[in-house]
Amino acid sequence: MGERARFLQVASLPEGKAMGDVNTNFFTKAVFSTEGRFGAYGAPTDIRVVSKTEKGKMRLFDITFAALSPGGNEVPRHALVAALQPEGSSDVVMLVGGSTVGQWKKAETNLRSMADTFRIARVRPTSIKRKAKNDYRFENQGGLNEKASDSVAKMVDQF
Repeated sequence: MGERARFLQVASLPEGKAMGDVNTNFFTKAVFSTEGRFGAYGAPTDIRVVSKTEKGKMRLFDITFAALSPGGNEVPRHALVAALQPEGSSDVVMLVGGSTVGQWKKAETNLRSMADTFRIARVRPTSIKRKAKNDYRFENQGGLNEKASDSVAKMVDQF
C-alpha cells in the first residue's frame, strides 16, 4: 500500500438524502469498506474520527485506523477525507489522502493543502454501466471482484 495514498472515491447517497443529511458513519463505511482502497487485504480496524469540520460545502474528516498489509500485519494509518456533493448529483465525491502514522507529520501539510483546493467544476450523467468489462479495476482486469454493493455507481466527468 505504500507510505502514502491519495485517491478519489465516489459513494451514492441514500435515496432522497443530501450530504448534510448523513452522519459520519456514511463516509467511514464508504472509505473503509473491503471493496475500498484501504480494505484490499481485509477490513480496516480501530477506525476513529479524530475531528470533523465543515468548510463551506465541504466536509473534512481526520481519521485514524489500522489497515492490513499484504503480509497480514496491522499498519496504523492516518487519513484526511474531503467530501463534496456535486451540484445536481445524488453522489458524494471524496478526496482521500493518508499515510502511515509514522509518516503523517511529513504528509499532513500537503494533504491539507490538497483538501483546501479540492473543487468539482462539473459533473454529467453517464450511460456507462458499472460492469467488469467497462472498468479496469475489476477482477478480470487484475482488480477487485465486482460486488452488487459497490458504492461507485456513476462516473464523475471532471474534478
